[in-house]
Amino acid sequence: MGSPRQFSREIPKRANRLIKELYDNLPESEDRPFKLKATFLLSAATSIISVPYERSAKNKEHLGDEDHAESIRQATQSAKPISGSSFYSGTWRYYRLDKGQGFPQLATEGFPTAVLEGLQGEDAIDNARAMSCRLFFSNLRNALSHGSVFYLDSDGNSGEDIQVNRFGFVSTDLDKRRKVIGLHIQTVTMAEFRGFLTEWVNWLTNLGNTSSQG
Repeated sequence: MGSPRQFSREIPKRANRLIKELYDNLPESEDRPFKLKATFLLSAATSIISVPYERSAKNKEHLGDEDHAESIRQATQSAKPISGSSFYSGTWRYYRLDKGQGFPQLATEGFPTAVLEGLQGEDAIDNARAMSCRLFFSNLRNALSHGSVFYLDSDGNSGEDIQVNRFGFVSTDLDKRRKVIGLHIQTVTMAEFRGFLTEWVNWLTNLGNTSSQG
């Protein structure tokens, strides 16, 4: 695999290579279009997002020194808007659902009307661009790690027989007492998510190129 000091860059790089070499050739059944590709893309994305996110965390000293950990930590934990990052790409949408009297059963009922309308408005694009790097990456990491990713059609609907066009990444919003007070929901098309993963991997790879040239 290589040096553990470089896992944050090497594992995402190799996972993205698998996407480039295999994704377009994956077979699909007519009654379940794009679901195999969606599953493969999410499987690779888990390594691409979670490995550098986790290994650069301050509480992972037992793993040893990770090359460029501070740069990666700044990129994923900054309070600055994600849209200012060089690797940010695609038209992401973001909506926060307040808990209120309780949450809908997203897995069985899909996104409620309020969420669909919230994600379809122009504000959703602006809200996604304004997300802090910390919120953007923590939401992706949590959704991928805990299985809170939804397959959506082009209109944002989920279901067994849909043609998958988008992903919905969902994680809980906690208050200072660790009590759930809402849900963070961000969506993007499969194609744009793939593009974002490539930009993120390129940024990680360039960390090594920059240091070797210096």
